[in-house]
Amino acid sequence: MKYQVGQRLDGVVNNVTDLGVFVTLPGRRSGLVHRNDFGSSWQREKPRFKEGQEVRVVIQNIRKGRLDLSLSRVNDPDLPDPTNQFTSLKAKDFSRVLNEVDQKAQEQIKKIEASLN
Repeated sequence: MKYQVGQRLDGVVNNVTDLGVFVTLPGRRSGLVHRNDFGSSWQREKPRFKEGQEVRVVIQNIRKGRLDLSLSRVNDPDLPDPTNQFTSLKAKDFSRVLNEVDQKAQEQIKKIEASLN
């Protein structure tokens, strides 16, 4: 799997250390949510994370093949998701495209339901 800065992914916590939270992403790649992502509250936040816990992260940097992840920037609009089909959409086209996506989804649901019957 190719990873890109801004990409949002669900991962699984595989280790919590004084350095931060190590997260395994799809494709068995790991990245680090550094303790600086939590600001001065790292010691208070650290116990919140447990091995095996699912978390939503964003790739905020890729350095020398290492993935720098963030929990605090997942909803940051200044870090656009390159895999989001709506990112480059103009506001006037958003409703039309969203309706098209919804219609295609409904068609797929009907096909799946028909195949189960």
